[in-house]
Amino acid sequence: MRALYDLSRYLTSYNFAEWLIQVEALGATMIVFDARLIRADKWPHPYNVRRFESICEPMPALIGLPHETWRNGANIDLRARDMVRPGGGPLVAFWKAGGRFKRLRSVKSPGTERYTVTLRKTQRAPGRNSDEPMWRDFAREIGARVISDYDDEPIHLHDRVALYAGAEMNFFVSNGPGILCSFTEYPCMMFNTHHAAGSLKEDGLAWGEQYPWMLGNQRSIWEEATSRSVRDYFYHWKRTGTFLERATAPATAP
Repeated sequence: MRALYDLSRYLTSYNFAEWLIQVEALGATMIVFDARLIRADKWPHPYNVRRFESICEPMPALIGLPHETWRNGANIDLRARDMVRPGGGPLVAFWKAGGRFKRLRSVKSPGTERYTVTLRKTQRAPGRNSDEPMWRDFAREIGARVISDYDDEPIHLHDRVALYAGAEMNFFVSNGPGILCSFTEYPCMMFNTHHAAGSLKEDGLAWGEQYPWMLGNQRSIWEEATSRSVRDYFYHWKRTGTFLERATAPATAP
């Protein structure tokens, strides 16, 4: 079954992963990208093309599927179905209805870094960006590999996932790479989840709730990433092998 991802309708973002795992679960055997016209209401066209080529196009390999890309002038068989919508809401609904998906896996040998820290630094929604000096200080303290935002230091998606695969723990703020990691079996702590409280409520997740597909080595943390909080969670996990449990007041929750 050929599944169609129409880039004139859907974003060149990590939301593609939410679409990908659903269509594979529904029986897709080939991913077809229609890239003749790329939606440009969120980012300018050249940036969209780069995002498509760096995020979307390499991702089907992580779930073991081949892909084809229909660009202008390409001659491919486009008998493909637009099967599901990308986004957190459809995936939460899929899971709560009993749907399950195949975990994404690295196509490269796992990396050798013990810990990773993935930074977010983009012009869109800068309030959700990482506190870079704090995170870099924490990374030095624990010997973590810092993965800069792609705009600052490009990294191939397969190399990124290989680093996550080999690490004992991967640290994020709420962002696309963090969500991607939650679709694997690799460990993660994702801070600042409360920054996305509004959209998560629309997706069907209450304040403080975990993404329902997360495994026991993965945690969404509804707390601001500060010098104190990241160390509290890290050193508790190091001592006990479990995640720190503490209530966070939904003072700013919608």
